[in-house]
Amino acid sequence: MKEYIGDLHADAAVWRPFEHGLAAMALHQWGEAIGFFREAQAKANGAQFVPIANQIGVCHYMQARPDDAIGDFEEAARLATEYGDELGKAPALGNIAAIRYDYGDLAGALDYLQTALALVRKSGDQRVQAPYLDSIGSIYRELGDPEKALQFHEEALAISRGSGDSPGVASCLGNMGSSYCDKDELDEALQHFEKALAVSRDAGDRWGMAGLLAKVATVRRYRGELDEALALHEEALALLREIGYQAGVARELGSIGLILVDKKLYRQATPALAQALSTFLSMGTAHGQRQAILGLSKCDDRLGREEMQAMLEQAGLGDAVAADVLARVDKLRLRRPRQSRRRRAPFVLGRLAAGAR
Repeated sequence: MKEYIGDLHADAAVWRPFEHGLAAMALHQWGEAIGFFREAQAKANGAQFVPIANQIGVCHYMQARPDDAIGDFEEAARLATEYGDELGKAPALGNIAAIRYDYGDLAGALDYLQTALALVRKSGDQRVQAPYLDSIGSIYRELGDPEKALQFHEEALAISRGSGDSPGVASCLGNMGSSYCDKDELDEALQHFEKALAVSRDAGDRWGMAGLLAKVATVRRYRGELDEALALHEEALALLREIGYQAGVARELGSIGLILVDKKLYRQATPALAQALSTFLSMGTAHGQRQAILGLSKCDDRLGREEMQAMLEQAGLGDAVAADVLARVDKLRLRRPRQSRRRRAPFVLGRLAAGAR
């Protein structure tokens, strides 16, 4: 998520509650932050509404409320157009792109990011271009062009290094590692992931650390180092629970569940996969659902339907949700599994997932 504060600091009446909202966000208190931003909104006028709407959208996204978030970002973009705030429109478009990505709309996400990049380039300030370049690189990676992705990540990395933006450096290095992973250059990928993780740890960036721990775990899992991968995902899960990023929690639960399936620990895997899938379904996001269902189908094969139903109930899924999950498992069995040409572990979503700026 891309944040934006505009020129609010120039108006003390608006800035005071807005600053309290930023402080609440830093503590991952998303509901309290929204309350402060609403207070600022009541005192704002004109272009001041743009950063407020954007920050409310970020909080809604972190609460796993993507529909509310996209409405906030669309409002921020509309207000930015109305009041001529091009720099304020860019973060709103970038955040819409993140949600389009979550929904599996890569082409739509790329369009939004390219428009946002064009807006920030008009400012002449290279520093604000880096996250958009980095995000565009990740979209190209998802579209199957890791070489083009690397070009964008390298340009973003040079800018981030030049401006001393440590989270930006970590993001670019991590996303370059993902591109190398897609090229089956696992040693190069791991080097980039570990360098990025070290930068995030030094900066105390828990958000970045969580995403990068998951990326390192990806390579460990590829290599069959399941215990090491599991420990890394559990560390990432703890960080994401502290942050309160529910989509990230779901991704890590899904990854943990699949590793437990690999280890043939089906009873331990089932609740983790069920909780992950429940979150993905409630959010309506495309990423992660199929992998979770595939993992649950393997558990169902080993444990049997009666035990699976009981375990889903114990995991806190209601009867209707549990029935829907099992129906999806049955539907998956009717399809012939397709092998991806690209080597990647599930639930590691690259630049726009946990760990991204």
